[in-house]
Amino acid sequence: MSNSTPALRGACGRRRTRCATLLAAATLVAAPLMGTASPATAEETQKPQMDPHQYEKIEDVQAAMQKWAPLADAETVMGYPQVEDQVTTLADVEKTGYKANDAIEDAKAEAKKYADNEKNREPLRESAKHLVDGWPDAGPQQANDIRDNSKATGLEGGQSAQAYCNMVNKDPDSKFIGQTAPCVFVGKIAKATEDKDKWPVFSSGPSAAGVTEFSRKVATTVAQEKSVTEGFEAGGKITPKVGDGKSEVAGEVSFSYNHSSTYTTKVQGTTEDLFTVKELPKGSNVSLEARGNGAYYTGYIVLRENGQGGQRLVAIPARAYVQTPGSGQPVTWLCRANTP
Repeated sequence: MSNSTPALRGACGRRRTRCATLLAAATLVAAPLMGTASPATAEETQKPQMDPHQYEKIEDVQAAMQKWAPLADAETVMGYPQVEDQVTTLADVEKTGYKANDAIEDAKAEAKKYADNEKNREPLRESAKHLVDGWPDAGPQQANDIRDNSKATGLEGGQSAQAYCNMVNKDPDSKFIGQTAPCVFVGKIAKATEDKDKWPVFSSGPSAAGVTEFSRKVATTVAQEKSVTEGFEAGGKITPKVGDGKSEVAGEVSFSYNHSSTYTTKVQGTTEDLFTVKELPKGSNVSLEARGNGAYYTGYIVLRENGQGGQRLVAIPARAYVQTPGSGQPVTWLCRANTP
């Protein structure tokens, strides 16, 4: 247990059986939920967010999306984010100009903001403080540990960074109950690839050629993969759905998303609705896009580990999709029309 936080290790040292139960439970995937610690409400299901205009130029699409889902150049995710499967190397991140030691300082600053925000749950505020200040009884601070790539997630004792970050103290007798491991993702939009990283297309319905009117049924489902009661508010899966305007909406490919540490609005899903565009120029070739209300950010997962020789900050390269904090809607549906 050398790489557990003191709060978690404290719960484990007294009762080995209880410890195994607590740590196993902390890594389980919970039933689909989304949002803050409060239970889901009916208001979280809304009509799909649909842009009624027609767009031909990508520049016009991006200008519209900036109004629907304004992006920040940098974002933070508390805990361990849903990351891309492809390997992200240290060199990949440094090409964006984002150095690991700068990211560590950014992570500490963002963790302090989270800890100072009284709207966040007290145990998680305390968890965030540990990333900033460490633990007074955990030994001296060692040099920062910068990893070479996103797959280099092993910690002392053989535990993975993801398993560590998902641990939660559930011991009802512990004063640290509800605290989790101190982990933060900090990332920036890569300037070299920002066009494809911003508001990516997650679904594109069947096109129609030579039409003057265009209709499709659309909806979006949202499923969180980790219960918010288990630690920091995690991300999950978003599934845009589109039909031909007559038949039932069919499911499209799901994609992973993460909550920004400052997200304020949430939507559990959207009801099925008809997206209709009329008075198209004669001969138009039309399609429907579901663009994600967010962007891919390239950066680091920063965590504080407590090892045999003391405590240290670890930075792991990562790339993750982060939903815009002010937009509870997961996607914006818009019409692409190529006119003759």
